[in-house]
Formats: sequence, structure tokens, C-alpha cells
Amino acid sequence: MSLFRVTDECLELGLRARAIAFAGVKIAPAPPGLRSTIDGEADRIRRQFADVAAIRELPEIERVGQVLRSVGVKPRRNPPSSQKLLEYAWKRGTLPSINDFVDTYNLMSLRTQCSLGAHDLDLVDAPIELRIFRGDEVFRPLGSEADKDVKRGEFGYVDGRNRVVCRLDSLQAEFSKVTAATARVLLIVESTTAHSDERLDAIVEQTVIALQQHCETGRVEAVF
Repeated sequence: MSLFRVTDECLELGLRARAIAFAGVKIAPAPPGLRSTIDGEADRIRRQFADVAAIRELPEIERVGQVLRSVGVKPRRNPPSSQKLLEYAWKRGTLPSINDFVDTYNLMSLRTQCSLGAHDLDLVDAPIELRIFRGDEVFRPLGSEADKDVKRGEFGYVDGRNRVVCRLDSLQAEFSKVTAATARVLLIVESTTAHSDERLDAIVEQTVIALQQHCETGRVEAVF
């Protein structure tokens, strides 16, 4: 059984995703060099785009919006995480500081317009599947103390115990979040047909390099 898979239904929607399993990870505060790199990337974004409307016109962002609308989700109400990060960087000139691992993959989202999210591999049950929701899945959003319903027909990541790991591409679950105690991580890199398979594979390689540069990532166990 594969640890990670994308269903045919999600592929038909235009979604694409890869996943990287890391072992021996040590989560720490983001070092000054990483924060400086993020601020420099935010400055580049401010110079590249006249306003947030120009960000929303990026082909990669528009394609995610098309996918969301195809499952009945309004992008203005639930914008993709890549768009939210780009707009935050444009407005604030930086990104929030979480930890070295999260800050690094957020940096890669700025650079690639992919949506990236990490989950504690020791807290999820295989397989992790990007699929269309049936409506009976269990979902507790990050930071929440109560479960929330998910809508049948939407898409997201679900583990082997029918728990939503991430709803759509941006609403992560509380139970699988990466913390200082995390030692094994599953990092998901999600895109659409706006990224070719070759480009997505290159982004995965670049993300591993960036994480190894800024974090203590241990070793790569597998790439899916």
C-alpha cells in the first residue's frame, strides 16, 4: 500500500500533487538567514506586482480558482493558500514566522505558486489520499477545539481513519500539525495542470534542497 496517492477523480479536476516523507526532522525557530531570504522574496513580489489584483491574474492562481469553482467553492471566500501567501507578502513585506520547516515551505510557495503543507507522519494513518469528500469525514481545523462538517463533493486529503488532514488546499487539520515534537514529516506539494509534470518534479527537488539548507531535515524516506 502506498503512503500517498491522488485519486483519478481529483486528477480529472485538474489537481496534481506530490509528497515527500522526511525522517529525523528537528523542528526549530526560523534562523535569521531564512527570515532575511523570505523578506527578500516578499520585496521581489512587491516589485513584480502592481497590486493584489495582478497576483490573482497569475495563470497558476487562476487555474486553482477554476478547480475550486468546479466543486462549488468560491475562491474569494476560500482562496488558495498560494494566493493568500503572495497577497500577505505583498501587503506586509514578509510572512508570519512559525518555525524553520513551515517558513521554508511557505517561501517555496511564494517562489512556485504551489500550495504546500506539512503533517506529522507519526500522527496520521496511511494511506493519505487526495480525494473527493463523501461528507462523512472527520475534520477539526487547525486551532479549533471542535469538529467541523465537510461538504460532500469538495476535495481534500484524508487519512486511513477517515480524518481530514487538509480541506481543499489551505485548511489544515489540528491533529496532524507539525510541532517541536515532530520527528517524521509528510510534506505535500499541490498544484494543478497549470504546472507541467516536469515543472512539478523540479519544484519537489528544489523544495528538498531549500529545506536541507534552512532546516535539520534528517533524510528523505520516499517521494510520491
